[in-house]
Amino acid sequence: MPALSDKDIVKLLKSRELIIHPILDKRQINGGKVDLRLDNILYLITRFRRPYYDPMEYAIRGQEPEKYCERRIIPYGDSFVLHPGDYALAPLFEFVKLSGNFIGRLDGRSSLGRLGIVVHSTAGSVDPGYAGPLIMELMNNGMLPVTLYPLMRIATLIITPLTSEAINSYDGKYGKLQEFPSVESKLHKDEDLKTIYYIKRYL
Repeated sequence: MPALSDKDIVKLLKSRELIIHPILDKRQINGGKVDLRLDNILYLITRFRRPYYDPMEYAIRGQEPEKYCERRIIPYGDSFVLHPGDYALAPLFEFVKLSGNFIGRLDGRSSLGRLGIVVHSTAGSVDPGYAGPLIMELMNNGMLPVTLYPLMRIATLIITPLTSEAINSYDGKYGKLQEFPSVESKLHKDEDLKTIYYIKRYL
């Protein structure tokens, strides 16, 4: 299916089938995408005190791993520097809600990519039914430290209609309307880990 044009995106925003709020500048919607902005909260990955993160171990024991992110709040109007090799999780400024008829795709901005800044390493899709802030996986793979500013445009969202409404809309581990979404990995909550564990144990 083709991606939606800016004209169709505006129609969906008006009908509330698609929510992206707040949009600070109407020029954020252009061509076939919506530019999204960096918020002022940053989670830097710190050293893990244990030798490794084993999702199977936490799944079987029903435990939560220790925190491995250091939260930083950058005042609006201020900035932070992402150094080569730095990895951080960063919520976007806009709240995004997709109906069950659409799927989204996140892309980084080319201007940042040319400086070595990767905006997402794996999580490039937005599931039908998702509601909440989107979380960017920021990585400086380049050679230059790069200064980033809250509210700067950092990613683009492309919306594609599905052939029909999804039966199983997003009901995942991260985005929930009643709480700020968790940024740390919840890989240990994957239900299939327990199945894999018992297969491995009894074969």
